[in-house]
Amino acid sequence: MLNNKQMLKTKVTRTYGPIHFEDLDPHRFEDLIRELIYDYKDWQTIEATGRGGNDSGFDIRAYEKIYKTLPAESENENPEEVRPMAGNLWMIQGKREKEIGPKRVKEILSDIDSKNPPYGYILAASANFSKESYDAFREELRKKGVMEFYMWGKAELEDMLHLPKNDRILFTFFGVSLVSKRRSRATEIRQVVSSKNKLYRIFGDSADFYKSVLLRDSKDTKYPYQGGFKDFKDCPRWREYKAVEYHPLGLIVHLHKYFGYIDIEKKEYDYTESVDLIYLESDSQSEKTEQQKTRDKIEDFWEHLPHRNQATYIRNGLIRYDEMLVIDDRGDQWFKFPHIFVDFDAQTGPIAGYIEFLEIRKDYQSLKGYKRVKKFPTNFPSPKIGKIHEKKGIMLSDQDFSMLKYDNESFSALYALDGRYNFLKPRDFVKIENQDQSDSSKYYLQITHVESAKVKDYLKLNPQSEWMIEQQIRVKPDAEKPLNVYEFKKSYDFVVERKKSGKKR
Repeated sequence: MLNNKQMLKTKVTRTYGPIHFEDLDPHRFEDLIRELIYDYKDWQTIEATGRGGNDSGFDIRAYEKIYKTLPAESENENPEEVRPMAGNLWMIQGKREKEIGPKRVKEILSDIDSKNPPYGYILAASANFSKESYDAFREELRKKGVMEFYMWGKAELEDMLHLPKNDRILFTFFGVSLVSKRRSRATEIRQVVSSKNKLYRIFGDSADFYKSVLLRDSKDTKYPYQGGFKDFKDCPRWREYKAVEYHPLGLIVHLHKYFGYIDIEKKEYDYTESVDLIYLESDSQSEKTEQQKTRDKIEDFWEHLPHRNQATYIRNGLIRYDEMLVIDDRGDQWFKFPHIFVDFDAQTGPIAGYIEFLEIRKDYQSLKGYKRVKKFPTNFPSPKIGKIHEKKGIMLSDQDFSMLKYDNESFSALYALDGRYNFLKPRDFVKIENQDQSDSSKYYLQITHVESAKVKDYLKLNPQSEWMIEQQIRVKPDAEKPLNVYEFKKSYDFVVERKKSGKKR
């Protein structure tokens, strides 16, 4: 079918915004860094030296455990032991500053005594470092004899805080928990899968179906009484739709289906909203009767368009799985089919997005690039019939008669290079002389459209008719010869009798 991407309405993507380190005071920022380094190394001790109030030195001093290898006396003894109360000295400096350039980096590192440097050094800041700052950091520490060093900017700190193991720290300092967000997302996914699977159990696995479903606003408390709403007609709180197929994101329902017009060569289309071709189970009998009367008039007009211009306008809507709150598969006594509870939007109701297209003889045509023109009248006249030809009928070939009998769509017009059918006009009925041994009914053709054109011009507009033309004419026609075309609709003697009696009245 058509690409349904255009059915999707914009949906906000869940993303995580930047962490606001600037909301922490300097000492609180130091506490954050100290929490992040706890499992960074195997520490002997960690001391918050900056908490004393003097920030001229460094904020955190830590000693990394040193393991000295001793000679093993037996295979069962551990060759490593920890040297108690000793270790590699690390200096950790935290700076809650917006910008730290190469010059500022050198100022921060000036506190390091090159004669007695620490083993390791970490500079953590809420700023984003440039390449020049990283280069200056690396160069200065190598000069001072520091063996191991790291520089953590804003991006590195955010990456560390987003790790599941640091979710407790993220929540403690910023009130955000990504683990709970992931759990919430898992709940949403389970709800989507549950809704999808339940609908498959209700409607089956078939790709196409045609089943009623009642969409209900989850905020409504007055169902099933419409009288509680003055604007119910314009803003219904519940409404029946015909579910027709599944979409990866939800359930597709028919919104509207109208008689339509299309001109593929000119890229023009039209449709009439005078009658919706979708019949609902909740429609009353009087509504269905009135709908059928209107439909008969419009269908008569539509059927007398050239076959190539006949189309059906369809607008389908998407009900997203992730917006379905509850699915009641049984319904109730008023609406005996599934109910789906959705949070209705004030403008679009339960519909997340829609797609519109034209259906032409089981093919689908997108309206992209097409222009709507006025082809259908505002008011449609009552159907009329022309002359009924009973004495002068038509004898079809066995092949054509078989195609007529079994409703083969390829046989939908009579073709002639001569004037043998010139007596036929639009709206005429002509009797088929062939006898059907298995059916007592007599067949008639109701002529819906007549035209004459050069063979080549007609085939340009109706390329699918070439084989049928050759079958009827028995030869491949000269492209320059005029071709007479009589499009028809299959009918029966009892239909003709009914129309004759109606004509007399």
